[in-house]
Amino acid sequence: MTQILKIMRWEFLNRVKTKLFLITTFALPFFMGGLMFLPSLLMDLEPEEESKIGLVYGGGTGNLVNRFVERCDMTLKTKEGIPQFSFIKIDSEKNAIESILNEQIDGYMVISQSILDTGKVRYFSQSLSNIKIYTSLRRILNQLVVEQRMINQNIDISLVGQLSKKIEFETYEIDELGHKSEGDELSSFLIPYLFLMILFMTVFMSGQLLLRSVMEERTSRTIEILLSSVTADEIMKGKILGLGALGMVQMVFYLLVGLSITYYKGWAAIEFSQIPYFLIFFITGYLFYAAIFAGMGTFFTSEQEAQQSSGIISIIAILPMVFASYFITNPGSTFTIAITYIPPLTPFMMIIRLGIGSVGLNEILYSAMLMIISCWLMLKLSGKIFRTAILMYGKKVSVSEIIKWVRA
Repeated sequence: MTQILKIMRWEFLNRVKTKLFLITTFALPFFMGGLMFLPSLLMDLEPEEESKIGLVYGGGTGNLVNRFVERCDMTLKTKEGIPQFSFIKIDSEKNAIESILNEQIDGYMVISQSILDTGKVRYFSQSLSNIKIYTSLRRILNQLVVEQRMINQNIDISLVGQLSKKIEFETYEIDELGHKSEGDELSSFLIPYLFLMILFMTVFMSGQLLLRSVMEERTSRTIEILLSSVTADEIMKGKILGLGALGMVQMVFYLLVGLSITYYKGWAAIEFSQIPYFLIFFITGYLFYAAIFAGMGTFFTSEQEAQQSSGIISIIAILPMVFASYFITNPGSTFTIAITYIPPLTPFMMIIRLGIGSVGLNEILYSAMLMIISCWLMLKLSGKIFRTAILMYGKKVSVSEIIKWVRA
């Protein structure tokens, strides 16, 4: 046990100082957050430049078009506070196309005289990549057409606004004791996604470090020196625990950052009574995959081969993230429950279901026992492979040989 703790301590202290660990721990969460939220923030920014839009319309819609231009000038502004759109009346579509080709306008709208009946408007541009331009124009014109229809039917617009006022649909959650509390719809999505991302990042960053550590020490024959004073089992356990402690440091930091952001934004809240359950599946999920990576590290001699093989494991574990929207919205479906009891997916699925509160205590106990047994079997299996393959050099390991080692 003393030797295991020494290896664990050495692995932790040796890796915690590396640039890779510091970058992935302190910079990666903010980088990932930037990738998630920066596009939406940029989309919400006011445009910097004025857009020139041509208007092709008949005489019967002149009044509606004038109101449309006035409404756009009042509501749609650039960063400098000037109207976002400059409108130019064009007599025909032929002239409008020529104006676009000559870069005199950015696009043009064709408003038919029957717009109040058909509601059809056509917009043309050389590029439709700027969605904000035509969605803003469509929204304003749609409001005016609806208003004009009401006016033509002698309907008071202000009265319609009062009659069409939305209902207030409040949501409440009832706990096992029958107590009611105000519901938080966002927490049903954000909390599971947050913990799912943290588990995935923690497991696979620590797992990759473990795989690389075993592979490097094996190819450099450092492992031979270690085996002179400790056993192969002690090396494997020490490495798994040391990098597990490293992963726990990362997990705690990611968790603090994620919860701080959600708390600051007022998006969601977590019940602290759930944290012990989350930790159970964090720890068992890490041990399960760490055993796989430790065994895999003895198979390869090149970084490229190791990355390709570990990528297959990553694909399996990322499936709950890909289908998370289905699992979150259908927590009681047969498919969701069945997937929960497949060990490689169990920790991820249980975190999703714990986050949305759709799992009972008996299911938590069954899945926790399943993961504990699976971890024990995987560690035992990985130990056999690790002991046999760790000193093999210059030979490709086949599947049949691995089966023989497991049966031995």
